[in-house]
Amino acid sequence: MTAWRALKAKKRHGKRVRAQARPAALVDGVEADSDKARVMAHFRGLVADGLAEWQTLDDGTIRLCLSSGETYLLRKTTVTRFA
Repeated sequence: MTAWRALKAKKRHGKRVRAQARPAALVDGVEADSDKARVMAHFRGLVADGLAEWQTLDDGTIRLCLSSGETYLLRKTTVTRFA
């Protein structure tokens, strides 16, 4: 299930549904750095709980949009807040 579909199906009978949120782009290379892996695990939890959504852009950058309105670009070595 993609992160986008997980967000669309986040409620079932008034209850939140926890969905697996792990795009394929995040699997390769993230676990090599334990600090980065820990941060990405928190981001995955936000997405799975319906508090954020993310999508992988064409260049491999991940756009993370929190429900509070902040938007971040997650690159290989940087995190940039732009909204």
